[in-house]
Amino acid sequence: MVMTKRKGHVRKKKVPSILLWVVLPGSMVGVVLLCLYFGFPERSASIFPILYEEIYSSSADLTEQIKTVDYTVYDSLYQSGVPEKNVFFLNVQTRHKNGYVWDFAELLVKCCDNKAMVTLQGNMGRDLAALGQGVRVIKEKETAGKVVCLVSVQDFPTHRIVLSVDSQCQAITDVRPKIAIIIDDLGYNLDRDLSFFQLDLPLSVSVLPYAPFTRSMAKKANELGYELILHLPMEPKNYPSVKPGPGGLFLSMSTHEIRKVLNQDLSQVTGARGVNNHMGSSFTENREKMRVVLNELKRRGLFFIDSRTSKHTVALEVAREIGLPAERRRVFLDNNLAPRALKIQMERLLSMARHRGSAIGICHPYKETYLLLKQYRRRLKNEFHMVPVSDLVN
Repeated sequence: MVMTKRKGHVRKKKVPSILLWVVLPGSMVGVVLLCLYFGFPERSASIFPILYEEIYSSSADLTEQIKTVDYTVYDSLYQSGVPEKNVFFLNVQTRHKNGYVWDFAELLVKCCDNKAMVTLQGNMGRDLAALGQGVRVIKEKETAGKVVCLVSVQDFPTHRIVLSVDSQCQAITDVRPKIAIIIDDLGYNLDRDLSFFQLDLPLSVSVLPYAPFTRSMAKKANELGYELILHLPMEPKNYPSVKPGPGGLFLSMSTHEIRKVLNQDLSQVTGARGVNNHMGSSFTENREKMRVVLNELKRRGLFFIDSRTSKHTVALEVAREIGLPAERRRVFLDNNLAPRALKIQMERLLSMARHRGSAIGICHPYKETYLLLKQYRRRLKNEFHMVPVSDLVN
């Protein structure tokens, strides 16, 4: 669970210290170092980092402490000998308190008997207690064959863990869970974007409408048979300090203007079968504006995936009301590019799919994400049924 300090509603990427050279007037040394840091892509629109999602500035101490708790919970489960298939990440919710924003995870752990449950509870409590006084484990509820524990860091709840006795917990299902993975924000670095096609996975590719390589990516995706999505820019919190980019939809727009811009955006991504939102933490909270967008998608026979950049989004609810095929993102795989954090997010996606029968993950065209998908490619193919995201809308 990564805790981040909210500054307004804008997440700012941690900028490598080497980028500070750029602001020194006339400093050619800084430019050279920056190029060495990012490399020299053959076909990249810019050497500067792309603002892929709305992210928040962080409080380093709390971030590290909650990350440690997250890792400890994860390690404690598997080191206690709990089979992987008996651990289910039920949900990950964004929470807000005192200007901080963090993820709160709910887990279900199936134990095959009461002894195993008690042992696991003791081991987990011991491991978390070793982290210090700022970490607390409270037993919220206990009934026959079930214990609910709440984990907190400095009074910020980070996990709810349900331990449950299930004598059939090791039963094997014959039906593989379905997983869909969307690659967002494509169109800025053609070589890196195209590298994801080499993974030989049925990814859904979401392309921004006016990026330098939008049309090239759309054409290649259509040629290779990948599902194509319009990554539709929408107004975020703290606009105009943070801008969603060209082709954006804004709350100030009239119904006519929204339809006009949406149609222009769709014309840039030829062959798009659906739409998901880029940013949009403000726009997706507005029922009236979202109804205009979703009605237009329904008229065109498209689907919608709610990227859930706000916990108050009404997008999926409105889509259900008007009968538009739609679904929501369950996990962002790569908001934290640390190798262990990437692994945990992927395991969450797999666990949710096992528990729910299906799950949707969203990631971005980072080299670290490419390596993560490459590492998990065999498991995704063998243990799960990977599908285009349109297979999971309803």
